[in-house]
Amino acid sequence: MVILHIAHLDSLRASGVNAVVPQHVIHQRNYADTALWNVGEALTFEGVEHQFSVKSLDELPLPYRAPDIAVFHELYRPKFLPIAKALRRRGIPYVVVPHGSLNRRAQQKGKVKKTVANALFFKRFCQQAAGMQYLSQNEMDERIFGDKPFIATNGIDPQPIVKSSFRTDALRFVFVGRLEPRTKGLDLLTQAIAAEKALLKKYNCHFDIYGPDTDNGVYLGDKLQHLFASANIEKLVTLHPPVYGEQKKRILLDSDVFIQTSRNEGMPISILEALTYGLPCLVTKGTSLDSTINSCGAGWGTETDAAAIAGALRQAVAERNSLPEKSRGALHCADQFRWEKVAGDAVAQYKKLCQKER
Repeated sequence: MVILHIAHLDSLRASGVNAVVPQHVIHQRNYADTALWNVGEALTFEGVEHQFSVKSLDELPLPYRAPDIAVFHELYRPKFLPIAKALRRRGIPYVVVPHGSLNRRAQQKGKVKKTVANALFFKRFCQQAAGMQYLSQNEMDERIFGDKPFIATNGIDPQPIVKSSFRTDALRFVFVGRLEPRTKGLDLLTQAIAAEKALLKKYNCHFDIYGPDTDNGVYLGDKLQHLFASANIEKLVTLHPPVYGEQKKRILLDSDVFIQTSRNEGMPISILEALTYGLPCLVTKGTSLDSTINSCGAGWGTETDAAAIAGALRQAVAERNSLPEKSRGALHCADQFRWEKVAGDAVAQYKKLCQKER
């Protein structure tokens, strides 16, 4: 089976899509012949055997210009539309992976533009797909349109070194990701910290926030600092530059709880990565991983609002002595998302779709 992954990737290292798409291509290679067609920046992705930066389907070499199936990653990319038309003309089925962009909350951002774009282009683009791939049950349930849905998640590799101890006299929470206040729910987290400020101070809790201070050209550092100052929580929260590689590994291993309070996600790779280190996670329903975290005993999953997050913070403080147990739950949880498993599941789904299209 030949699978052509099509994406608009760039050099923004904090982007989950940029990080995860090459991994889908690499790991699905164990089950099929895979290639990556990047219509974004001309980049080279380590480990991807067949990768191309061309302008049209005809410029791809065989067998990739005539794959069994194509997989589009993300939705609102105008360059995808003529490619989809060329695929349909040749009778080649395609899948769309929205990566969270069809959720109700995501649709509220730039609502007018998205409403028009959906009506003119992208609803039809999805309707003509052989299938819509969602990264979680929550993402699939929250979609505003997109028929023929199925679930095939992101994956993660296990880590050779995992958490071995936790603080006994303090509690360090860590967030690593884009510093987008609304999407990532950092405004909700700020409100929750302010509501529980006395308790958090009593138990020496601190929140370290790591991420790039710009998002799509918009500077966010001052905005976040103002948010923290307005809530009078500057002594509890520290804003840091983004971290990658070995530095991020050291920071995660030195933390006690990973926290992500997003309003909307597809399947956040940052949480999966934290789980592989055995780091308990405090997450909202908006991350799509709340029920999984709870069922595995890997931390605290809660509703996406400030009051619920405040309650989860109280619970985390009250259960701080159970962090080693929750760490074992985190590792068990991460096992469900190993790349070898999720890649095989995705390819099996693609094969079924190809059979239906014949």
